[in-house]
Amino acid sequence: MSPEDSEKTAFICPRGMYKYKTMPFGLCNAGATFQRLMDIVMTGLHLDICLAYLDDIIVFSRSREEHLDRLEVVFQRLEKAGLKIKPTKCSFFCRSVSFLGHIVSEKGIETSPEKTQAVVEWPVPTSVTEVRSFVGLASYYRRFVRDSCTVECAHEKGQEV
Repeated sequence: MSPEDSEKTAFICPRGMYKYKTMPFGLCNAGATFQRLMDIVMTGLHLDICLAYLDDIIVFSRSREEHLDRLEVVFQRLEKAGLKIKPTKCSFFCRSVSFLGHIVSEKGIETSPEKTQAVVEWPVPTSVTEVRSFVGLASYYRRFVRDSCTVECAHEKGQEV
């Protein structure tokens, strides 16, 4: 956050007035504001050499050399924007990473076992409302299930299932 913008975060309490030096995520729209910053910082790189969502950045490549080059570009962008990374929260040269509830690897995007466990452990629905809740939850994962539209597509075509 720019030093001149810290006044916008000021608050008063019995012990005095305080201002944030960095953007706290508890502020209204702080997450959206930070995401917009990341979109601006990674302009031209996003989806071509990296994915950025809030403070998570995934740099992907086909070779070690290409990866080093791409990391350098991303680091330069972060430095130019005055952003810092915390090395203890970083992982480098991973074959797969957990990202937004999915596993991203050279094989593509897969579901995270922790997230699909909620579907497996869902209690048996006993009402229409509960069935709708389960269908809503499970339908998100349809794209990861081979032939998941077979029943729906056959039904839409008037075929027996």
